[in-house]
Amino acid sequence: MTFAGPRDTATVPMHVLHRFTKPGGQWAEIRERTVTQFHALEFFVFVDGSLLESQMFHGGRVAEYSISLEARIRQFIDDGWQSNTLDETANQAN
Repeated sequence: MTFAGPRDTATVPMHVLHRFTKPGGQWAEIRERTVTQFHALEFFVFVDGSLLESQMFHGGRVAEYSISLEARIRQFIDDGWQSNTLDETANQAN
């Protein structure tokens, strides 16, 4: 048996859906990726660069995706975060 070394694993790219800021320099992002092998959608919540939460929706749960995403966005806004509009070129760069 021969050791082949570490395997290359391709990561599924994420793109930024929403950015938020707070006075004092805090920032947050909600990022999304599509996982084709599971036919799933996943969103990630980052605050100041640290992963806070992720949720994956596949199968029958895909229908719940937009409801959960909107609830998370509303939570940021209700907590006093400023929503920043993304233009298409900035979104593609991430």
